Amino acid sequence: MFSVNPTLIQLCKQYLDDLECPVDRKDLAAVLDWVLGWAVHLEYQENAKTYNEKTSVNAVQPKTAVPRVVMTNPLDNLEFESDEFKTGVDTLASLLNVTKHPDHLVTLKAVCNLIKERLNTEVLQNPNNYIVEGKPFPLEECDAGFETGDYVLNQAAKILRLRFIQDQRTLQTKINEAIVAVQAITADPKTDSSLGKVGI
Repeated sequence: MFSVNPTLIQLCKQYLDDLECPVDRKDLAAVLDWVLGWAVHLEYQENAKTYNEKTSVNAVQPKTAVPRVVMTNPLDNLEFESDEFKTGVDTLASLLNVTKHPDHLVTLKAVCNLIKERLNTEVLQNPNNYIVEGKPFPLEECDAGFETGDYVLNQAAKILRLRFIQDQRTLQTKINEAIVAVQAITADPKTDSSLGKVGI
């Protein structure tokens, strides 16, 4: 290990005696803890006024002036529960042929989804690529996977199952696109045949 100078040990014992250390000198961890605590105590006594001013509230709050942010977005000032807003959402839903929900915010979400999926620039430029047209799906032939005993509830379950399947297909398509994008970056079709070895 290492050797300790006997003079240093004697000086440490004398220092602890001068401080009147109450801790057993054989327990080095306890002695070190007491000495560090005593040093913190002395430091605090010398600068008590400074440390007392540093309360948790003062320490957390920054001393610099915070700039005032001026909102320029008119949407920040909308009152979503006002009658005028509700009437606007209903009017927008009527214009876009979106079924109204008793909760105007749900109706607004449906309107937003329609605008995002069907009225964006790409769709409007090439509607045939995005808007799928085909024969209606026969809901009566669809199996919900379970029976509730109520015709209306069974029909709703079938619709929810079809929506879930559509969401799963959309998610799988996005996953496939991500895989292709990563492979385009990481795949290197060039091979160096000089690096290959046949046999052992």
